[in-house]
Parts: sequence; C-alpha cells; structure tokens
Amino acid sequence: MSDQSAKSLYGDSIPNPDEQIKPLGLMDIISGVFSEPVDLFRHLSKRPQWVGAMLLAVVLTTVFSVAWALKVDAVEFMLSAFERAAPSSPQLQQMSSAQLEQTAEMQAKLLPVFSAFGGLFVNPVFIFLLGLLYWVIGLISREEPQQKPTYFHGLVVASVPGLVTIPYLLLGTIMALVNPVGTLRANQIVPSSLAYWLETENPKLSTLYSSLDLFLLAQYVMIFFAARYAMRTKTWGAVLCVALALLFPCYGIWAAK
Repeated sequence: MSDQSAKSLYGDSIPNPDEQIKPLGLMDIISGVFSEPVDLFRHLSKRPQWVGAMLLAVVLTTVFSVAWALKVDAVEFMLSAFERAAPSSPQLQQMSSAQLEQTAEMQAKLLPVFSAFGGLFVNPVFIFLLGLLYWVIGLISREEPQQKPTYFHGLVVASVPGLVTIPYLLLGTIMALVNPVGTLRANQIVPSSLAYWLETENPKLSTLYSSLDLFLLAQYVMIFFAARYAMRTKTWGAVLCVALALLFPCYGIWAAK
C-alpha cells in the first residue's frame, strides 16, 4: 500500500506550517466521529468547524421531540407528571381533579409547540453557553501555553461530539412514529437505552436508566477526544469537560419526581 493511500482523510498528526488547511464537508465530519475521531479533532484543532454539526443536531433533535410530542398520550402524560409533583407542590394539592384535567388538556395542546421551541431555540443557546464553559476550561488547561484555544474550539467540543448520537435520534424518531408511545418519555422509547428494557416506578431510577444509553455514553468519550485533541487541553482538562457534561444528567436524576 502506498503512503498516499495510507494517509488519513483528516491530514497528518504533525501539522505542517506551510500546509493550507482545507475545510471538511459535513459528511466527512460525521464519518470521522465514527471512524477516526482523534484525527478528526486534530484537524478541527487547526481549522475549527462547528456550524454544520450544530445545525444538524438541532434539526434531528427537534424532529425527534416533535414526533414524540405528536404521538404521546399528552393528557395522561401531564396528569402523571402532576401526580408525581403533587406531594411537593401546594398549588397542585389545592386543585380539584377537574382543574388538573383542564390544565393537562391545555398543556397537552401546547406540547408539540414547546418541543419545537426547545429544539430550535433552547438547544442552540445551550450549545453556545456550553461552548463558552469549555473554552474557559481550555484556556486554563491548555497543553501548550503559547497556543490558546479560541471560542470556536469550545464550540467544536460542544457540538461535534453530539454527531455520535445521530443513530439515537433517528432510531427514536422511527420508534415514535411506528410504535405506540403511551405515557413514556422520549428517552424511554429508544432501544439503545436501558430504560427501554427495564421498567420501574421510581422516577430517579427511570431517569438513570434513560441516561445509560450506548450512544449518549459514546458522546462523553467524544467530548474527551474533542477537548484533548481539538482544544488541546491537558488530560485533566478533558476530564473536566466530560465532568461538566455529566452534571446535566446527574441533576436530572436528582430532580426527577
């Protein structure tokens, strides 16, 4: 095999100062996440690219969320949520059954709208804020003091690793469209999630099972690679980025009712 055929699509590991770094296509970035993540993130360190990954993640997440919202038994879903929250909510305790049902029906009609709004607007804001936090970590843990990461490198860490969840989002959308959803949450209908196989009445355990998904766990690995090789942090900085990402599912488990 020749040297040319053995060369990675994403360039050499050691950058050449005279080399002009060409932008990658979105499909190249997607395939790199699954096949050559280290080489991909080394390339993105030299030329950060994140817009396409963020837009694709936003679109797929929105489609999944809306598909679930249109198929779920929204009224029963809301009533179940009210029932779980009632012990710690004096306002819900004072409402009659008729009032609770009326409130559930009103919120059920708005569920697809809220799902679309969350996917199209909340997710990008979250990515921008998370990218900012990753950038700060990159500045204080950079491996080479003379090479400072930019905010764009932080956005690479915040957006590109999410591409590994594309199968999760596509599978979830298909499952929502072809199967009865009942009152299950969106993250309970994907077969790659432990919550799909293990049913429990404990909301904290259910949320924990939902977070134990093959593709979501792979995303944490990609965050480590992205921080380590795209933002060029020290190992402890990459671990800190993963720990930051883990705070959100941990809070979800703690807050589950």
